[in-house]
Amino acid sequence: MSEVEAIRGTYSNLLRGVRIALLVSSGVSLYKSIDTARLLIRHGADVHVFMTPKAARLVSPHLFWWATGRRPVVELTGATEHIEICSNADVVLAAPATANTLVKLSLGIADNAALTCALAASRARKVVVPAMNIAMWNTPQVQEAVERLRKHAVVVPPVFEEGKAKYPPPEEVAEYVIDATAPQDYGGVRVLVTAGPTHEHIDDVKYITTPSSGLTGYYFAREAAARGARVTLVAGPAELRPPPGVELVKVTSVLEMYRAVLERAGENDMFIFAAAPLDFYVDGRASGKIDSSLQQYTVVLRQAPKIAQDVKRHNPRAYVIGFKAEHGVEEAELLRKARSRMESGGWDIALAHDVSKMGFGTLKDEYLLLTKDRVEKLGPAHKRELARAVLTLARPGVAAR
Repeated sequence: MSEVEAIRGTYSNLLRGVRIALLVSSGVSLYKSIDTARLLIRHGADVHVFMTPKAARLVSPHLFWWATGRRPVVELTGATEHIEICSNADVVLAAPATANTLVKLSLGIADNAALTCALAASRARKVVVPAMNIAMWNTPQVQEAVERLRKHAVVVPPVFEEGKAKYPPPEEVAEYVIDATAPQDYGGVRVLVTAGPTHEHIDDVKYITTPSSGLTGYYFAREAAARGARVTLVAGPAELRPPPGVELVKVTSVLEMYRAVLERAGENDMFIFAAAPLDFYVDGRASGKIDSSLQQYTVVLRQAPKIAQDVKRHNPRAYVIGFKAEHGVEEAELLRKARSRMESGGWDIALAHDVSKMGFGTLKDEYLLLTKDRVEKLGPAHKRELARAVLTLARPGVAAR
């Protein structure tokens, strides 16, 4: 097995069978495209690199050859690589795209192998990653080019810092490529997703919470939006940027999350309750800071309303996907509790998992998926891969509502 094949699909199979033409131009951030190529391969992709001549002088093509297992194309030959590879590409990823490359891409100019590839890949989805000095980014010519590109390509927002429009983290670039490959089957569907923990304050500086990272809800929201849904993400405190094209509603406590969901219950078709709110709220939160010299302080917790159990009362036609998390239980007990919760809340799908096995904050998870007439194991797999599988299963049911 080759070194490249040894890593293919180790993160996910979201890009398995996807041919990507990676166009590399001569920005100083082009070294990040080596990591991007490797990451795409770890998601299963087949990556072919086309470099501009200047890029090939800055970073040796041999590094991209090592990264992808394929010799990069710097100059076209009689093998007509732009036809053989690019016309059959599923995604064209221009990363980094300098100001020069950006403008030429927007005008269809093909004066090097990379740009010729972009032109030949007429049926491929296009993802463009600008990277340049902020002064160049702000010129009318570049901004006009960006607007032209947005008509037929996804332009990944740069990271603006230190006077530069920087290449985003490779993980974010990979997510945009995964977005581009998502099936377009949720157009017109309105989806509400909950994510993250809640903070139940004891006083103004201390709180009780769960260790949820919000990643599960984030990936469900991103996958739904990429498939064409109109998505609202109701998120508790979490260190995550909202996915592109998603309306973010920030909340802190379980009662705030409850109200935010029920206020929007009638306007959504699907609800995905991926958050891990605390099951209790603090009765009698103290003002300021509790005196640290106290030897004992009693906190009263009261049971919070179950968000996922009440939404069907407000929207009987809603399609509901709920999560049931337990810790260290036998599979039969996990299934029993998940089915009970599913039936009492009128859920269409229950996703049960034992958090003692995978924990919180991990990129991978595993579920027992329950419907009225089936039980299926999903994973261990990347959380976005699990989101894709669940939404694919749910789509016929949503369409029938």
